[in-house]
This record gives sequence, structure tokens and C-alpha cells, in this order.
Amino acid sequence: MLIGLDARTIYRPTRRGTGKNLIDLYTHLADTRPDWQVVAYHRHPGPVDTLLPRETVQPKFIEMVGDRVDAWQRWRLPMAAWRDNLNVLHCPANACPAWMPVNTVVTIHDLIPLDMAASRRATDVRRFEQSVRTACRRAAGIICPSKYTRDRLVRQFNADPDRITVNAWAPDSSVRPVPQERWQPVLDEYGVDRPFVLHFGAAAPRKNTRGLIEAWAMSKHAIRKQWQLLIIGLDPQTHTRMAAAVKQLGLQDSVCLHGFAREQHLPTLLSAAEVLAYPSLSEGFGLPILDAWAAGTAVMTSNSTSLPEVAADAAVLVDPIDCCSIARAINQLCSEHRLREELVEMGRHRLRFYSWEKTAQRFAYAIERAAETTRLVRARAAA
Repeated sequence: MLIGLDARTIYRPTRRGTGKNLIDLYTHLADTRPDWQVVAYHRHPGPVDTLLPRETVQPKFIEMVGDRVDAWQRWRLPMAAWRDNLNVLHCPANACPAWMPVNTVVTIHDLIPLDMAASRRATDVRRFEQSVRTACRRAAGIICPSKYTRDRLVRQFNADPDRITVNAWAPDSSVRPVPQERWQPVLDEYGVDRPFVLHFGAAAPRKNTRGLIEAWAMSKHAIRKQWQLLIIGLDPQTHTRMAAAVKQLGLQDSVCLHGFAREQHLPTLLSAAEVLAYPSLSEGFGLPILDAWAAGTAVMTSNSTSLPEVAADAAVLVDPIDCCSIARAINQLCSEHRLREELVEMGRHRLRFYSWEKTAQRFAYAIERAAETTRLVRARAAA
């Protein structure tokens, strides 16, 4: 089996969720299907790291001069897939080519650009919607990380449910409990000097970073005196905006803002945090929930979109648009040590449903179904 992968999220300078997930997925795929070969197409001009298995994955740089309106993905990528005679092309990041000369499997994580259209350019929203419609109509297979996203594709885009594989992610393989004696050097770097709540911040309004800061201001004074809120992952512009909000609300003594954390620091930060605050407005899955459980940390998350599907009863659920709801959860979690312990234990139990071995196996089945479709199409054409 020869698979092509749009690997741009793996080889970008700042690797976020999708890129990390793909490394885990294709590493475990190499164990599940050791005879498969993968061509990882990318646009990184310099040397690329070797995070993917060298025996099964071949990075391949392809570029397009004068690339406009994402013509690289729309035309250059499928041309390379056709020339390399792939069995299947995997597009893993919510978008797919307009032209599919080889059977294509598309991972659609969510429909967030449609849900949060007001914060995006109208042309980008239209392009995203058209790409989803193309995938639902023409892709050999679609992979979704949650039933929530699958059901929306069927309901809103008339996608064929028989061509959709629900394939949940698993926790980042690098995340595991870090012994307490190794925490302090990392915590010093992030300005943490007492128990803290961790939040992965972002410029995107759906991450609800501003809402969490406002909820923190509404929490009990005793909580804010004894605890800190650590927000990481902020680009410079967002950092400036959030710092202004923190100052306006008088929270400088209890809120620490930080830019992108180094990947090697994330297991320590998750292990050292007492609570992960993840009151997102919209998600297609909710991977940080699993990472927090893997590190032994209690979780507070939203009661909407895909998040209750992932968290079930192993997290405190809040209304993400209600700062009072978030503040009550902060007060409860920071005050009740026993509750945090119970949530950690329930989270560990739920993690048994999420493993990279299972995820890789389900993914392999989806690829094999797409490849079988390709074989049948070619057989009919030859006849």
C-alpha cells in the first residue's frame, strides 16, 4: 500500500494539535501495517526532522511558484499524488483538493469555520464550505474524530454515513505523569509559585481565553490569592490584548500569560497543574482533555459541541458562554481536593477507550476501504 499524506502541519515551524496527532498516528500505523509506505508531502524548504518512522515514511518537498488561493493543495498536491501512483491520498486537516485523480480520504475534524464565521474572512468561510461539500460528495472516505462531527456532516451536507469512519484521537504519546521533584525548574520559567489552573490560550475567540479571564475575576478572592491561572500558547498580539484585560481586571498577581510553550515542557505543566480549564466554545473533539487525564490532572470543560462526548462524567462541565458558570466551576475545583482526585480517577478509567493502537487500526481499515474502491474502479475501467 502506498499512501500520500499532506504533511504540512507536521513540518510547520510551530507544531500544534493536528501535526502532533499525525506523528502519533503514522508512528502507530507503521506498527499496525509495517509493509505500507507513506509519502509525506510538505512545503518546508529546509531540512525536516525525522519524527516519523524512516523505514515507512518518506518526506517529499513539493512547491508551487505563485501559489494563490491554496492552489498547492487544490492542484499541486493531487498532481504529485497522481504522478507517484498512490493507492490513497490522505488530507488530514479539514480540507481537500478540488481535483482527485487518486482516491482521497479526508479527515474533517470540525465545522468551526462555519460556526465562528463572524471572526473569519467571508472568502475563507466560503472556500472551507466548498471543500467540505467536495469531500462529502467525492472523497472515497471521510474520517471524523467524533460522532458530533459525523452527525453534522450527514445532517448539513448530506454525507453518506457509510463512507464516514468515526475515529477518536488518543492522548499525546509524550504526555505522562512527571514526578513532582522535576517540576520546579519548568514552573520557575513560567512564573508559577503556587497551585495553578492551566489553560491553552489562543487568538481564536472559540478558545474562550478572554471569557476564562473574566470568569477568573469573578471567582472567590481567596481562590485568586492562593491559586494562579497560567495561560500558555499566546502569540504576541494576543498576549498584548490579554495582558490589557488582566490589568484592567486587576488580576496581575494571579494570572500568568505566556507564549508558546516548548513541547518538552507540556507534560510537566500538565502534571503540575491541579486543573485544566478548557471552556471552549466549539470543538470537533477535545484532545487536551485526554492529555490532562494522561498526566493525572482534573478537567473543567464545556457542556456543548463534542466535549461532553469525550469528557462524559469525568470532568466538570460548564456553559462556556456564561462566565458565572465557569467561575462556579473554578471555585468548586480549587476548593475541593477530593473532587479533583475523583475526576482524575474517572479520567484514567475513560482513557482505556482511547489508545493509538485502536486509532491506527480504525484508520488502516478506512484506508483499505478507500484503496479497495480504487481497485474496483480501475478494474471496471480496464473491462
